[in-house]
Amino acid sequence: MVNKAVIRYIEELLNPYSMYYSDGVLNSEGMTLLRIIAREVLKEYPNLKPRFAKARRRRDYEYVSNLLNEIISYFSQTSR
Repeated sequence: MVNKAVIRYIEELLNPYSMYYSDGVLNSEGMTLLRIIAREVLKEYPNLKPRFAKARRRRDYEYVSNLLNEIISYFSQTSR
């Protein structure tokens, strides 16, 4: 199970107006959060590795938010 800090990081990256985005693209602080999220999530869901790699390349809000919403849906399925 993923800890609460990772869920909090996901919630922060889902806000397009947070300090982790500059002109709709993840800045270096946002990339650090994405790296932390990836490290924890990939322990349980290694099949998401290509999606995280693409998110690190693209860095745009639309792709990152789709990935994070997918992760949240994985969490909700496993918590049932």
